[in-house]
Amino acid sequence: MTSNVVEHKIFDHKRWKKQVLLKFLRKKSFRKRFFNSDFFFQQVMKKAPIRKVLLESLVKPKRLVFENFFSRNGNLSPYEVMAICSIVADRKPRCLLEVGTFDGNTTLQMALNAPEDALIHTIDLPSENEMTAQPVLDSDLQFIRDERKRQRKFEGSAVANKVKQHFGDSTEYDFAKFTSMGPLDLIFIDGGHSYECVASDTKNARKVLAKDGCILWHDFTPHFGGVFQFLCELSKELPLVHVDGTNLVFYDAKNSE
Repeated sequence: MTSNVVEHKIFDHKRWKKQVLLKFLRKKSFRKRFFNSDFFFQQVMKKAPIRKVLLESLVKPKRLVFENFFSRNGNLSPYEVMAICSIVADRKPRCLLEVGTFDGNTTLQMALNAPEDALIHTIDLPSENEMTAQPVLDSDLQFIRDERKRQRKFEGSAVANKVKQHFGDSTEYDFAKFTSMGPLDLIFIDGGHSYECVASDTKNARKVLAKDGCILWHDFTPHFGGVFQFLCELSKELPLVHVDGTNLVFYDAKNSE
């Protein structure tokens, strides 16, 4: 005797979910919350044209050194700092540039893991001068004005001799001043977060990058729309990759040959 059964099907809620969402999106208050939600940003990230890769696909495991490491608002996450230091330790760059010193935390950690004869140029906008050639985000002002960054973490450290501090507007600065030891092997861009600032910093960085050098950008996330849009556009020209678990994007000039 055959049992009286029907096929077990999962409820197809896609159409229902879409109808409900469209209904809610008609409400202005909901739209604002939705388009600023983590869920929405996650969906945008999934559609980003930059390929996501694991850190271990870019570098070989190395022993890393960290010092005076207390991350705070404005700093990279601990894993992001580890990722950058892993790249520094693996590639052994002698000539480095950091755009956006802030409190010098990333600067210090890079210096600790760079070769003994390395020199890190780092540039920051002075706290007393907020005027820039390119517009900065209003959310950037708190970090420009931050009083605690007057004492940079690398100052007084055992690797302070590896760091040369520059002050000025990176969008107007002559990047040739960073090439006293030759073209730059590694550049980390984490300055102004407007589209105009990151575009200018990147344009200037590419002019002084060594043929086998690399560039890292921070804040590849829809939370920083200008950075996100610029890097998505740049990925059509350069082979960029997004380091999984971070907001870092990496470019290796050797892959453009």
